[in-house]
Amino acid sequence: MITKHRTGSLTKRGSNYYVRAMIEGKVITQVLRDENGNAITTKREAEMAKEKFMAPFAVANKVEALQSIVGALSDGKAEMAELEDRRNPPLPVAQAWTEFIGSPNRPDSGPETLYQYECQWSAFAGWIKDKHPDIATLRGVTREIAEEYAATLNGGRFSSNTYNKHLGLLTLVFRVVKHKAKLAENPWADMPRKRLVTHSRREFTVEELRKVCQDATGELRTLLALGLYCGLRLGDCATLRWGEVDLQRAMIRRIPNKTARHNPRPVVVPIHPVLRDMLSEVPAEKRGEYVLPDTAALYAHRTDAVTDLVQNHFRACGITLHKPGTGPASKPGAGSEERKRAVLEVGFHSLRHTFVSLCRESNAPLAVVEAIVGHSNPAMTRHYTHIGELAAVQAVAALPALMGDAKPEPPKPQEPAILREIRAIVESITAETWGERKAAILAMLDLASANGQRAPQARQ
Repeated sequence: MITKHRTGSLTKRGSNYYVRAMIEGKVITQVLRDENGNAITTKREAEMAKEKFMAPFAVANKVEALQSIVGALSDGKAEMAELEDRRNPPLPVAQAWTEFIGSPNRPDSGPETLYQYECQWSAFAGWIKDKHPDIATLRGVTREIAEEYAATLNGGRFSSNTYNKHLGLLTLVFRVVKHKAKLAENPWADMPRKRLVTHSRREFTVEELRKVCQDATGELRTLLALGLYCGLRLGDCATLRWGEVDLQRAMIRRIPNKTARHNPRPVVVPIHPVLRDMLSEVPAEKRGEYVLPDTAALYAHRTDAVTDLVQNHFRACGITLHKPGTGPASKPGAGSEERKRAVLEVGFHSLRHTFVSLCRESNAPLAVVEAIVGHSNPAMTRHYTHIGELAAVQAVAALPALMGDAKPEPPKPQEPAILREIRAIVESITAETWGERKAAILAMLDLASANGQRAPQARQ
C-alpha cells in the first residue's frame, strides 16, 4: 500500500522488531534498535523507532508529491490560459491604436495632439513589424524590447522633449489597453526620461519682419499679420472665426486651443489698425466661418503642412531657421549619426515672441502684455489683475505698422478729467472702502456742480 511505502510496516521475528518498507522500488528490512544499539523488544518502542527511521524517506516522498501537484497545476493553468487566448485573443499590435482611440479610459486629447500621438505610435508599430516580426501582440513586447526601441530614439536624432513624449505616448497606450491586451506589466512605465534642455524661439528683427511681411501674399499675409499683431499661436491664427472678430469694437475674443480644455478662458486682443484694414478688405457677404478658410481647411487636415508653408516662406526671405551648427545643413554629406540634431530658432511662434518684445519696447506694462497673450499656467495668471480694454488697446496701437500704413481713424472724444478721476475711484472700491469712496464721489460731483462742470448724476 502507498501508506506502507511512506511510513513502513512493523514485523516481529522472535522477540525482535523489524521495519519493512519499499524505497525506490526496493524492499528494505531493518532491525530496530534503541540508542544503545540493543534490539527493541516492545511494540511501543518499535513504533517510535520506525517513525524515526522512515522520517527522511517520508519527507522526500512529500516533496516529490508536492512537485508533482505543482507541475500538474502549472500545466493546467497553461492549458487554461491557452484555451482563453484562443477564445479571447490578446490585443494584436496592429489593432492597438484603434482600441486606444475607442477606449473611454483615454484622455480627452484634441485633434492636434491625437495626430501627433498617431505619428509616434505608427513609428513604433512599424519598428516592431520590421525588427521583431514574430511579435504579433502587445503582450509580447518585453522590457528588453522596449529598451531596444528607446535606444533607436536616443541617437541624437530627437530632443529630450521629443524622446520623453514618445515614451509618454507608449506608456499611455499600454496603460489604457492593459486589460484588452492582457498585460501583466507595462514595459514603458518605469523607463527613465531624459533631462529637458529647452530652446526657445527668438524674435524677429525689424528688418526681417519687413521682408517677411512685404513678400507675403493672400491668406499667408493675413496669417502672419495675426501672429504679429495679436501674439496668437499658429493654431489659433489658422482657425480664427469671423464670429470671434469684432471689427466695430476692434477686438478679437478667442479661447486659445492650448488651454481650451482645462481653462476655457478667452483672451481679448485689440486689433491693430493695420490688421483692421486687412480684415475689412473682405466683404461682409464673403465672410464665412473662418477668416482664413483655405488655411483652416489645410490645418484641419495636416497641421504640419501649415507649419511647412510658413517656414518655406521664411527661408525664401533669406532667414536661417535653425541654430548655427545644427540642422540638415550642419554637416553636408555626413551620416545621420554625425549630424547634430536640428534646433529650430525661427518659426511662426517667433511672431508671438516679437509681439511681446515690441509691446514691451513700447513701454506697455507687463501685466497688460501678459493679459493679451494669455497664460497656459494658472499659477502665473494669479499674479496679474484684470486689465482694462483701454490699456490693451493702447499697447497694441503702439506697435509699428510693419505691414503698411493704416487708414487714419477719426479722433475719439477725450473723457473729462473729472470722469477719469471718478472712474479710478470706482475701480478701487472694495467691500471695506465703499462708504468712504462713495462720499468722495459725491463730494466731487457737488464741486463740479458748483463750478458749472457737466457731470453725470450720482446714483444713491
